[in-house]
Amino acid sequence: MRQVMLIVNPKAGKGNAKANLFTLCNAFCAMEDEVKVFVTQFGNHARQLVEEKAEQFDLLLCCGGDGTWNEVISGLMKVAQKPAVAYLPTGTVNDFASTLKLAKSPGKLMEHLATPTPFACDIGQFNKRYFTYVAAFGLFTEISYSTPQGSKNTFGKAAYFLEGIKQLTHIPRYHIVLETKDMRIEEDCIFGCITNSRYVAGFTSITGEHAKLDDGLFEVLLLRVPNNLLDVQNIITALLKREVNTTWMHFLTTSALTMTCDQAIPWTLDGEDGGSVHCAKIQNHHKAITILL
Repeated sequence: MRQVMLIVNPKAGKGNAKANLFTLCNAFCAMEDEVKVFVTQFGNHARQLVEEKAEQFDLLLCCGGDGTWNEVISGLMKVAQKPAVAYLPTGTVNDFASTLKLAKSPGKLMEHLATPTPFACDIGQFNKRYFTYVAAFGLFTEISYSTPQGSKNTFGKAAYFLEGIKQLTHIPRYHIVLETKDMRIEEDCIFGCITNSRYVAGFTSITGEHAKLDDGLFEVLLLRVPNNLLDVQNIITALLKREVNTTWMHFLTTSALTMTCDQAIPWTLDGEDGGSVHCAKIQNHHKAITILL
């Protein structure tokens, strides 16, 4: 008999978590597991619940979007005795779930949890915070957390495109210095991302073709500032083909890096506001969390 902690975000995506709740609880009870349900009430509530209570359970199931998943993982990284964790994605994009090909229906998920396969997954640390699949800055990165939830519910992924059009009149640029144990890059950039995922914003990532979530490495992509419309077209073409154009891109893999800038850079972590910082110290925690697939 397992002790199960079920965390539900009823506002994620189109509110499917509420409809899934009975199916999940009924299936756990059929397997003679004991379930305790926690419904999030405010931002960072899931993280708080995990930090305070997760050690009491054998299994933690997160039912929500990428933001809720980030909160759960952030809480687990503070816990000494970590339970195994499972994830039912109910958000708008669900990049992390797509990478691991997780079940997106409660029935299929519960079939998998009857005979689960454990997977030890890397987790990223951004200064004192954590992320599961992406830390990013620059063009369009604010869209994921600035797009109103009502628009996400109505338009789905298209809401992000609509919000992104607003940023085309103001393309940010940052003079950054990126350092790893092996190299130093100083560059003017319009975008950068540190990923542990094959998907970013719902699309196959240029960094993710060969990405592994348990190799202890991040994939890092930087886009230089274009000089004219032809440069912009070359960058877009490379992104669409998922090719690294070395004229306009830096691509590398690393387990740790430090990025500094003379101005505070706004970051997004797993689609949530990561705050603005002059210095970001990013580290890969190798196989830090066990996920049931």
